[in-house]
Amino acid sequence: MTAPPANRALAADALWVPLLTHYQGAARVAVDPRRMAAHVAHLKPHVRQLLLAGSTGDGWELSMRQLLDIAALARDRDVFGDARLLFGLLRGTTDEVMQWARALEQNFLDDGPPAGEFVGYAVCPPIDERAGQDAIRRHYERVLAATTRPIAVYELPQVTGCSIAPETLRALAQDPRVILFKDTGGVDAVARAGAAAQVVMLRGAEGGYAEALKPYGPYDGWLLSTANVFAREFRHILRFRDAGQADAAVDLSATLTRQIAALFEAAARLPFGNAFSNANHAGDHILAWGQAWRDAPPPVTVSGERLPRALIEAAAESLARHPGVPERGYLAHRPE
Repeated sequence: MTAPPANRALAADALWVPLLTHYQGAARVAVDPRRMAAHVAHLKPHVRQLLLAGSTGDGWELSMRQLLDIAALARDRDVFGDARLLFGLLRGTTDEVMQWARALEQNFLDDGPPAGEFVGYAVCPPIDERAGQDAIRRHYERVLAATTRPIAVYELPQVTGCSIAPETLRALAQDPRVILFKDTGGVDAVARAGAAAQVVMLRGAEGGYAEALKPYGPYDGWLLSTANVFAREFRHILRFRDAGQADAAVDLSATLTRQIAALFEAAARLPFGNAFSNANHAGDHILAWGQAWRDAPPPVTVSGERLPRALIEAAAESLARHPGVPERGYLAHRPE
């Protein structure tokens, strides 16, 4: 079976980012739309395919109010008018996923759809380490029946405790609305099995970036948390690959793998939040404020706590080579 035109278009650009959610306040943490808009503007020269409310965007921890605030921002054409957007529906049970899907779909009916190209929803299996393949398939079938948009199947065993088998994706892909598969598990079993040729395969696991992509590996592209910070470098890897400069692509990939591993190791020590979000907030803080990062208040996380200075210092060390700490951060150029 050949991929339908919409899927070929999605495969044409290999780089996606699960966008950070930025916050303001402490006692009552609220989405900060201006800060998010500035971040998107900074990323746009390198990446215009974004997952909102994904794991890196605290999708598991967001309240419904915060999710709908992100939906409101997504309608801003100045911010997202030239972007492709996925929305995460990250809840632990099928019923909760369907509840969030209905809330988003009603919001888009009442107030208008997102700007740009609204690709669909990213959905994980249920959080259930005992879930078998039949239960996982029924989960997705119920979500498909309750929604109208395409679905990206999102493999995240670190959270859900269960994994999708190649034959399960093959069965789900019989529905033409299943258009993407994102694997953050790091095993790559589904992609290596060639489970569904019509589904665009995106790798979310960090490390070995160049080697994961066709023609070297089984993936069509990446959906990487660290593209919040290293988007320019990932775009360079793609350009090296497309120019046939395999050695340059692999060398840069190896450098980033080492840098990012060190950053995640530092983030893993925090007792709150998730490492994907915390590591990238720290790196983005460096890019946002440049050499003045020490004078800026650390970013607020979804829990209301601010990132510790030690993690931001680790991010500054990680970014020293690529992309480097800028003299002036991108917030210095934000219009008031």
